[in-house]
Amino acid sequence: MPVYDLNRGINKPVEFKGLVGSNIYFLVAGIAFVFALFVTGYLTGVPLLLTMLLTFAAGGGMWAGVFALNRKYGEHGLMKAAARRSSPKYITNRHSRLFQRLNEDLAGRA
Repeated sequence: MPVYDLNRGINKPVEFKGLVGSNIYFLVAGIAFVFALFVTGYLTGVPLLLTMLLTFAAGGGMWAGVFALNRKYGEHGLMKAAARRSSPKYITNRHSRLFQRLNEDLAGRA
């Protein structure tokens, strides 16, 4: 039985067969989805050959997709990309009151 090292040392990211960080969780979620797809197809009476083909196609696509995300974004890149998408591109100010009061002494000092 093969032994897989999950952790390479102190202060190193968790790595499994080249996957790092949260991509491992995406792989596990994808495997669970593919398993649920197989069970659903099998229990609904879809022919076994068709169920197996759909399962292998979905599993292969998921596997390739997760490894492509891992190559493109790395360990923390998906979180950085999500943060970049959620931040505004421009900050607009529709009131000039902010700029008119910049030089006022609000504390009452001279």
